[in-house]
Amino acid sequence: MVRSLYNGVSGVKTQSFSMDVWAHNIANINNVGYTASIPEFKSIFYQTSFKAGNNPTQDQVGLGATGMTTALSFYKQGPLMKTDNVLDMAIGGKGFFGVTNGMDTYYTRAGSFGVNKDRYLVTNQGNYVLGTQNTLTQVTPSQGAIEAFGRINSKAAVTQAYTPSADTTDLDIGDIGSQGKIKLPEFLYLPTKPTSKVTFKGNLDSSLKTEPATLPLGAATYTSNIDNASRTINLRGRVTADATITRPRKGDLITVTATDANGKTAEFSAPIDENGNWSISQKFENDFDLAAAPNLQAKIKTTKEAANQEKFVTELLNADGTKNTLELTLTKRVPQGANGAVWDAAATVKDASGAVISNSKGELNFGLDGRLAGSTLSAIDNNGSQIKLDFGAPAAAGQIYSGVTSTAQAKSISIAQDGVREGILKDYYTNDSGNILAQFTNGQVRSVAKVALYHFQNEQGLAKMGDNIYSQSANSGAAFFYKDAGGKSIYGAKIASNTLEQSNVDLAQALTEIIVTQKAYDANAKSITTSNEMLQRAIELKR
Repeated sequence: MVRSLYNGVSGVKTQSFSMDVWAHNIANINNVGYTASIPEFKSIFYQTSFKAGNNPTQDQVGLGATGMTTALSFYKQGPLMKTDNVLDMAIGGKGFFGVTNGMDTYYTRAGSFGVNKDRYLVTNQGNYVLGTQNTLTQVTPSQGAIEAFGRINSKAAVTQAYTPSADTTDLDIGDIGSQGKIKLPEFLYLPTKPTSKVTFKGNLDSSLKTEPATLPLGAATYTSNIDNASRTINLRGRVTADATITRPRKGDLITVTATDANGKTAEFSAPIDENGNWSISQKFENDFDLAAAPNLQAKIKTTKEAANQEKFVTELLNADGTKNTLELTLTKRVPQGANGAVWDAAATVKDASGAVISNSKGELNFGLDGRLAGSTLSAIDNNGSQIKLDFGAPAAAGQIYSGVTSTAQAKSISIAQDGVREGILKDYYTNDSGNILAQFTNGQVRSVAKVALYHFQNEQGLAKMGDNIYSQSANSGAAFFYKDAGGKSIYGAKIASNTLEQSNVDLAQALTEIIVTQKAYDANAKSITTSNEMLQRAIELKR
């Protein structure tokens, strides 16, 4: 009978423990990154009433229950909430941010981050966020950049700034032991990168272009006969396409000029037919001297192949930030060779005033398939620096080719130079790989740092330290990074920027559990009073 009293007392204590846990969950329902706790219980122990015998059941009496532990519901993702802070981060999946107070390392899912007075990335509690830092090199900005920095922050006299050394938007996270504090300088600067290469891609239109032309006909292309008695000239010939005459057509006009010994001229004309044949039979004037055979010159008004010419202009950036201009003229050589098109190339570099700095000439040779077979114009001088002119590398048949081509398709040439003008920090933002990216005024983007994402074999074994941070324990095991097949550290989840993970407490569940706990508490309390009444009845038996 006395055991029932103590069972009831243990039940009251256990339900009080449960109430504490669920009330704590509700109190933290708006706490960023808070992970709900779930109370777990166990029986205290059992007393065996009778030893084992023929009875198929074990005769045991329980001696109450007690609160065992609180499990952490890391299995459930908290709702994500958008914010205006570019440094707020939420983990979409498993994992923890690493933070340190300078001595000990802790772990949290609360990604409400900002910068302190020294521009280090910190939590709301002032702990430093851990990650991999891009090497920041101190540089002296140009005068224009210094003035721009002054407009951003008039309270700071800027004479030095930092440049991210690694030109990347995705840093390697490194090993777990190499993680450190993350610094986000206010003044980041990218010096001008002078142009070292100009790349051309696309197609040069090699289709046949023609233009009107008057071309001479050789004496071998026609026959002539002059009848002195009748003063008549008879001419007959045939025009065929050759290197000079591109495409003779019906109606092209043949003109023959005859000149006598006295310099007097007579001109006769006739069109060619569909087969290129023509003939003339006309009389000379009486004053035309036929004592000696006149000089005959024949010509045709037709079309000839025109030399296609394309001009391109692009800027070249100098180390001091000034700009020069590259002009490239490509002229298709006519007539075309039997092995493919040839374009004569002439490049000129001019300064801002238009004065010529240098000239260079060469040619581009294309195969019958239109792909580049070779180039003799590979570079040009720009104030002492050689600018590489990249038209693409020759490629064998079947290989992928991305350089300049020369086919009968329309012209479509793109030009890209690798120079970049100077830029200053415009803003920070993060991506789903955990990189904190700096966007510059020149359009360039650099990763300044990458936050680390830690994992544990047993998340339930983490020790709660308050402020939504945890420390590793013997139960959780040591923190580790996920690795790919090559041993490189990788993320096991995505990072949402401008986002916070809210508490994963389910209010409906919590309120329901409180009601159940209250009823269980009442029931256990009732078992105490009932046991008391039964004992009282037993005592009264003596009376």
